[in-house]
Amino acid sequence: MMTSGAFRERLFEAWGEIRENLGRSVLQALGVILGVASVLGGFSISDSMRGQSERLYVKLGGLDKLNVQPNAIVKDGQPTALQAANLGLRGVDAQGGADLDAQAVAGVSVRKNARARTKSPYADQDRQITGVSFDFIPMEGYGIATGRAFSASEMEQGEAVVILGAEAAQTYFPAGDAVGKPMTIGDIPVTVVGTFQERVFRFREDGGNIFHWRNRIIAVPSAFVQKRMQGDHYKRMDRVTFRLPKVSGIQAFSKGLTSLLKGNHRLQEDFRLDDVAARVRKQESQGAVYDMIFLLSGVLALLGGGIVNVNIQMASLKERVREVGVKMAIGASGREVFKGFMTEALLLTILGALVGLAIGCVFSWSITYNLGVPLTMNAGSFIWAFLLAAIFGFAFALYPAWKASRLSPMEALRYE
Repeated sequence: MMTSGAFRERLFEAWGEIRENLGRSVLQALGVILGVASVLGGFSISDSMRGQSERLYVKLGGLDKLNVQPNAIVKDGQPTALQAANLGLRGVDAQGGADLDAQAVAGVSVRKNARARTKSPYADQDRQITGVSFDFIPMEGYGIATGRAFSASEMEQGEAVVILGAEAAQTYFPAGDAVGKPMTIGDIPVTVVGTFQERVFRFREDGGNIFHWRNRIIAVPSAFVQKRMQGDHYKRMDRVTFRLPKVSGIQAFSKGLTSLLKGNHRLQEDFRLDDVAARVRKQESQGAVYDMIFLLSGVLALLGGGIVNVNIQMASLKERVREVGVKMAIGASGREVFKGFMTEALLLTILGALVGLAIGCVFSWSITYNLGVPLTMNAGSFIWAFLLAAIFGFAFALYPAWKASRLSPMEALRYE
């Protein structure tokens, strides 16, 4: 109780000193305020951008995917004779990957693209046609708005059925009655069995819909493109995607899949693997660099403010020499004087940190609002900002407090 009473007395005394010298106290706390606001603001802006990127990948169907596509050299460059002789990605690659680890693979999506003149009673355009597999719709984040998805038999037989994206449905059937209506892809009559839900994602609130092109999709069974449009009996694919719920096992699966594909492709690495989760981790590591920059700017602000704080405390000590002398003369020890000065400095640091946190929140909100990105603030950002303020506030208060505790009572009382 005596200890808590002494601490309470020091606290009230420190508060009184801060109120009586408000201008000096604000100058002392200014470095803490700016440092804390810088750290919190920087971290929050970085967290907000990362959070928006994660929401984008979730809208794209999730992070637990491994894409396999033809190597750029094979697809658009000058492949070797052996690479050119290979048949590329095929149905056997997709099936082999699924059988590689049946427990790890939760789904396999394939895509086969083609271009064709597509006509309905209301529109006639040259469009990309996307041949898809059964798992394509859930794995790519699509949802059925009207009608139905493809059946297993339609997928297997390559039936002449089509599902239209929101933009495509509006273009070819502006009255909104697409389901059940006929249209032609190339010279082949097809029937619309469903439409996809409109996909909308704006990285900035005032920005354009970056999913606009996904609403243009004209999806048909992949076998329809392979057999009826291209006459391809090898079941070649433009992309194969594996869903692997255990993200930690993607790397091991990738190694096994690479060996399998090289064996199927005459030991030629004419394909490339794209680990979506690894791509996100790479972006996060790049974001960590910005976090370090924001942290460093906050540390520099706290360091500069701490140096100013020491100078102000040393100057104020000269004004309070007689006060210290009186305290020592009536029985206060050097240790008590040290505690009093430290309590005042730490109270000022806490108050400055709280003001800095408030300014940091306002600063973060204003920046993310202007960017059109939802604000994301993590508890760790507040802890880091407050912890740094406490460390610097404590460290830079030590010397002035020690100097005050070493004053001689007699010399202090004679000081003018």
